[in-house]
Amino acid sequence: MAKPAGLRFLRRKGHDLTVKDRDGDQHRATLEKLAGVEDGTHEDGAFSFGYCKSCDWTGPARRARDKARKDAVAHQADCEGKGKIRIGVSDPDAS
Repeated sequence: MAKPAGLRFLRRKGHDLTVKDRDGDQHRATLEKLAGVEDGTHEDGAFSFGYCKSCDWTGPARRARDKARKDAVAHQADCEGKGKIRIGVSDPDAS
């Protein structure tokens, strides 16, 4: 039987959760909102377009990156999302 491909959520209480990785090791985590990680644009050749990972929206292809970025910001105000989240790892001991 194959091992699961990613994290499995075991418990959650508020912003604290316990997860199990593919090797079976358990980890405790705290959910934190990350600001400014991405600008919501993607480039494909000479074109740039806005996108939303929460609802899979993709804006029109633009030659100007700034217009694509503005499309993405305007979409965020209207996005209802699908409840998708991204999991990242940080090391609190790293300085």
